[in-house]
Amino acid sequence: MRFWTTWIATAVATACVFAPPAAAEYPDRPITLIVPYAAGGSSDIVGRLFAERLERQIGQPLVIENVGGAGGGVGAHRVATAKPDGYTLLIGSGSEVLIRQLLQPTPYDGLKDLTAISMIGTGPMVVLGKPGLAATSLADVLALARAKPDTLSYGSAGAGTFMHLAGEAIKFRTQTKISHVAYRGAAPVITDVIAGHIDLGVASLASALPFIQAGQAKAFAVTSPSRTEFAPQVPPLSDTPGLAGFDLELWIGFFGPANMPAAVTDKLRAGTLKVLDDPELKKKLADQAIAVRKLVGDDLTSFLTNENNKYRTIIKDGDIKMQ
Repeated sequence: MRFWTTWIATAVATACVFAPPAAAEYPDRPITLIVPYAAGGSSDIVGRLFAERLERQIGQPLVIENVGGAGGGVGAHRVATAKPDGYTLLIGSGSEVLIRQLLQPTPYDGLKDLTAISMIGTGPMVVLGKPGLAATSLADVLALARAKPDTLSYGSAGAGTFMHLAGEAIKFRTQTKISHVAYRGAAPVITDVIAGHIDLGVASLASALPFIQAGQAKAFAVTSPSRTEFAPQVPPLSDTPGLAGFDLELWIGFFGPANMPAAVTDKLRAGTLKVLDDPELKKKLADQAIAVRKLVGDDLTSFLTNENNKYRTIIKDGDIKMQ
């Protein structure tokens, strides 16, 4: 009997030595956070502010990797095709998550191939005018456009961006003809508006606000449904005849690949919600004209579905094509 007792004890001890270790609790190593644009832009700034605080919540570094190209599509595709283990994540916006696939074939579907973890924030765009433009309101601008169709021009940060869709939606709803000039980013749009090379521009309020405050460009309207705290002196587009109810804002969210384990998504989401309650983060995002917006779960799914339908309608009504 003593022999068998000793043998069993030895066997159990040996089995414990050679048994595979239990699965490590997520996360047990650094996480790559893809920003699908070059360093220095709004998405990059938001991503770095967010990552700095989320890593405190989850106990591992979030390493920012800027993966530009195809208007954000290259970075989004990398996350959509990454192993769904929670170690490759995305700071994403409507441009690469939703709009691109409505304008041209893409190798990923933002609604199906990405897990929406949380919304981070939203911010308005602004319609700018060159200093010498003979208009004091957007209604004046539209009157000029109707009087001389296709003589005015407006610039956007590129075909298929939020700014392009906003410009085309304004044109369709007011039945005006204004030529579109696609740029690579908001900075050259603002530069050419200030210099008078183009008449109008649609840009993020964050990028345009210093120039508006300096009097270098006219601010005719913001694209939020009402006046924004970031520039309360600028009226919303919805105050202009023909544009009632206009609502098209920039947004930035937090995404991972589809089919991530629920426990991983839940941990990231819980950490994110704590980060979004941080007063310091709210202030720093406000400096970028972005308001924190906490949306998760069904509310976030509904938001993305509604945004997708909104973009689809604008693209169809305006017959928008990639240029």
